[in-house]
Amino acid sequence: MTEGNKGKRSLKKRISGAGCSLLDYLYTDISFQDPRLEPFWSKEPGDGGMSPGKLVFAADLARFAGVSEEILQDSLSGGIEADKVNLGGPAIVPLVHCSQILTDWECSFYGFSSGSEDFAPLNAIVEKLPVNYVRLPSPGALPTTVVLSDPGHHCGAGERTFVNRLGAADLVDPEALPDELFEGDIVLWGGTGLVPPLHDNLGELSRRVKDFGGINVVGTVYDFRNEAKSPVDPWPLGSREDPAYRWIDLLICDQEEALRLSGRETLEEALTFFRDSGLYSLVITRGKEETLVYSEGSTLFGDCPLTAMPVSSYVDSDLAVHPERRGDTTGCGDNFMGGVLTSLARQLENRDRLDLKTAAVEGICAGGLALYSKGGCFVESRPGEKEALMKPIRTDYFSRILPAMDGEAVMEGGV
Repeated sequence: MTEGNKGKRSLKKRISGAGCSLLDYLYTDISFQDPRLEPFWSKEPGDGGMSPGKLVFAADLARFAGVSEEILQDSLSGGIEADKVNLGGPAIVPLVHCSQILTDWECSFYGFSSGSEDFAPLNAIVEKLPVNYVRLPSPGALPTTVVLSDPGHHCGAGERTFVNRLGAADLVDPEALPDELFEGDIVLWGGTGLVPPLHDNLGELSRRVKDFGGINVVGTVYDFRNEAKSPVDPWPLGSREDPAYRWIDLLICDQEEALRLSGRETLEEALTFFRDSGLYSLVITRGKEETLVYSEGSTLFGDCPLTAMPVSSYVDSDLAVHPERRGDTTGCGDNFMGGVLTSLARQLENRDRLDLKTAAVEGICAGGLALYSKGGCFVESRPGEKEALMKPIRTDYFSRILPAMDGEAVMEGGV
């Protein structure tokens, strides 16, 4: 059970967040079997090489493959231009989604920038978005990620691998975060594994949110930095001396992240680890497989036995009939987080106890919609465009899929 200021407070209708924000360079039709990529694939955990579905830092990959970091992107892409350059990051993208759907809420992202021309392409995209982007000073270059997508991987389901340049994200000052960030009704810490100074101080940062009476939501990414330090030890969430779990109201992660954070081999064992650490509510995404939701003993959510929630069959069916509408899987998880945040905000307006399955539905629908775009950040051509696209997916799930699974839960040993 999270601690801090548990008293009822007036709703400010504010969502704020900090964490990963960067430019994605998207290569959407790469074959992981291409012989050119062979020198870049990992041989063993934490060695600095690429792995499908995982992230590696550019400096480590260049060292692993024996190439210069300056020519790394050309080496990976074969010298071709990216299919798309887009805003990415599991903090900014969820907040962009919220700002597009929750038009009566203030959605603010607190990002770090050197103010150099290096950040101009990112700023140009941000200017087209309704999110409130608060720039905080920090030295260093623009953080970027090269995203290599193989649409034929996993029998046509598609997969990506990520090569990240930390840049300014490795030089941020957590003390530069203003009080207004911590005063949000909901505060997202998204992808802090790609912003090491925030990640290592996540215990103190999330504790400050509780002091202001807010809700902490943490969305994780593959933590290559700690994986490289030790492919055996559990990844710390915060420092090992001051873990953040007891201050987190909801953790959103994928299955591999749940296992590596806990250091356990099965999800049942991972759940036990999280409960013992003081975390009682979490959502575990599993790509095209069912999303798992669980809550026990939380003051925020009602009890929810471990439940498997399918992906949107509306989206699957539509893309099967219209394959030309398919984008890629980049940003599905980020938009999933945005959908969950959106549902939590709407529920806060009407009730004190929130329903985690309802929040997961909104996440599943937002993540499904991301499959229609290349890149995670959807730039609307007009206000309300994304809500109009979300509506049929959401309506189908609530009217058809959710009633059909009512009462179903994953029993112990059934994951």
